[in-house]
Amino acid sequence: RRASRIRFAAANLPILLGVWLLAAVLLWLGKTCMENRCGGNVMGGQIGGAIQVFVLAVYGLLHYQNRWLERRCNDAERGWRVAEWLFNISLGLVAISLVLPPFALPLIALGWLQFAYGLCLPANSLPNTSGYPHPDTPALRYGAWAAGVLAMVVPIMLFV
Repeated sequence: RRASRIRFAAANLPILLGVWLLAAVLLWLGKTCMENRCGGNVMGGQIGGAIQVFVLAVYGLLHYQNRWLERRCNDAERGWRVAEWLFNISLGLVAISLVLPPFALPLIALGWLQFAYGLCLPANSLPNTSGYPHPDTPALRYGAWAAGVLAMVVPIMLFV
């Protein structure tokens, strides 16, 4: 299968919304933990368990985003190796952040990096084994535009 840049961005709009919503919750939980000084007792408490659940939810969203990134690589006919590395890094970060919750924030940044990499891949109008690319509808263009704006605005809102 293949996915044009606009289809990739439009399909990732709900993924980005979910990842950034979970990022806001993770930041709130981390701030709550710092205020309550749960320190080394993070994994035993309720906050540590909540962080683990949210980390697994972010991983699920990043896995789905990676499937779209593979389609985007198929359309561009390049970039599969980088997509595999990004996915493997997300697996490693999930494993680390289940033990050390502060490593959940780089996992959020990796979601943005996957999205940016998918947008940077070149367009390809030539047919492949899946055929010619489908034309992009106005709804897809609006979804891609909204995903681009969200990808630029929300990180600023989360970390400021």
